Amino acid sequence: MKLSLSTGTLYLYPLRTVMRWARETGFDGVELNINPEAIVRGGRALRNMAEEEGTRILTVHPCLMPIPGWQEPHGGLAHTIALAQGAGASLVVLHVPHSESMGEGQGRAFRARIEEWMPRLAGSGLRLAVENKAIRNEAELRYALAPLHKLRAFADQYDLPLVLDTCHAGSAGEDLLGALRVFDGRLANVHLSDMGRPLPVPLPSVRRSLQEHRFPGAGLLPLEAFLQRLGSSTFAGPLTLEVNPAAMRFWWPPAARRRLVRAARWMRDVANGERQASDANRET
Repeated sequence: MKLSLSTGTLYLYPLRTVMRWARETGFDGVELNINPEAIVRGGRALRNMAEEEGTRILTVHPCLMPIPGWQEPHGGLAHTIALAQGAGASLVVLHVPHSESMGEGQGRAFRARIEEWMPRLAGSGLRLAVENKAIRNEAELRYALAPLHKLRAFADQYDLPLVLDTCHAGSAGEDLLGALRVFDGRLANVHLSDMGRPLPVPLPSVRRSLQEHRFPGAGLLPLEAFLQRLGSSTFAGPLTLEVNPAAMRFWWPPAARRRLVRAARWMRDVANGERQASDANRET
């Protein structure tokens, strides 16, 4: 199984540093989270940079921050695909539309993008894969592709791979082992992180950063059983560590590196059945 590190986990660091640390701490490659540096450098230069650092860009994730021209619903997919092709990635992550219908509005536009790009990418080595949605309020439960079984049916209709985000599944109240069963046969990437209890913090963005995408073992999700089941399946990866920068102690580089070492060792050992995660990965 290939281990991958999301560059968004250390979003404020130079990409060369993140790539180097990924290799040095035990990851097989990175998921490139598009940021201003990635846009300025371009895909080919990023591919060369990864090769110089002895790693690979396995997958590409759309921008987290609003960057004009690069957001998915506003024409950003074409730019993201071009960058991913230049970078030598095999997968571009897509997010489900914020729509209760796939026949109108954002849902219809999402389908149109899929129908436009699937034939154009056929045989290119680059695939589009749809990630399950984080659920933060009741309205989002009504989105057409929020339920996992409906997302799976959509993926079957268009022959799309799927990305399973453990924190997103937890936010939707989904059982992680059940989610693996629903995605079986189409799972192409896993975003691994933990999820904590809701906190009484007034600002939603701060509350989410403290509750979601926490370091594995620091929250409530049954990641041990999930990884053990994943490791015994035919899934070959990438298994991508995607936690928020605060959970990585980004403000102190030695601490961030130590956490990367521990996370990579834990992910590999638990998936291989070589240790109990509950004893190996307590947050400190």
